[in-house]
Amino acid sequence: MNNPQTVTTTANLLAALSLDGKDSAGDRQVNGSALELLISELVNTLTLTTQETKWGSEQVTQGSESKEEEVAEDRALAGAPKRSTDARGSPMISGWQEVPDNSELMEQVYVKLELIGFRIGRRLAERFAPPNRRLTDTLDIVKFVCKDIWMMMFNRQIDNLKTNHRGIYVLQDNKFKWFLRMSGNNGGAAAARRAQPYIWLPCGIIRGVLDSFGVSTVVIAETLGLPQCTFQIKVVSDA
Repeated sequence: MNNPQTVTTTANLLAALSLDGKDSAGDRQVNGSALELLISELVNTLTLTTQETKWGSEQVTQGSESKEEEVAEDRALAGAPKRSTDARGSPMISGWQEVPDNSELMEQVYVKLELIGFRIGRRLAERFAPPNRRLTDTLDIVKFVCKDIWMMMFNRQIDNLKTNHRGIYVLQDNKFKWFLRMSGNNGGAAAARRAQPYIWLPCGIIRGVLDSFGVSTVVIAETLGLPQCTFQIKVVSDA
């Protein structure tokens, strides 16, 4: 059974992500796994649609059977996974998927996911910033991410926060929630590579939260072994 707090925070979060930005959660309850399922399908869908943008124009509508075979070979060489289709022949993906071995493709997916996360982060900051005090110090804003935002999204706080007091902040989550249900979560380079796209959205969320308080940053993340994950925030000087 889901923790009631998880249910409530997930409902609030999904309300914050609504397209019209209005409070539509009210007293509704949402299953605590909804966000995990959403991010899984979001990564898969963006990967597929990005692939289709690149290869879709070369499909069946343009040629013969030999042309189809040629396109299939090109897709394989480029690292694009084989398509799975539903009963109507439409592309279909679901669940945690392998990452295509194509750096150009995944760079485009990264840009899309990070931008989505950035917009989400700005909305979350506007909606859930402390009403009784103004956050002006960068360290306080980062602590707001580590405590409030992380609790809202993952029902737990960041395990460790370090800073050099010169604009670099390192956030460590030892049990990143979106990694816990991944197969192969016993670690390894292959598992870490597969998990990489699922931390691009939180990178954007962190950047969006800080940007809403007037702090420009670059956020990168890495995982050396699941389910651990580290986010590095670098403040960008205006000079």
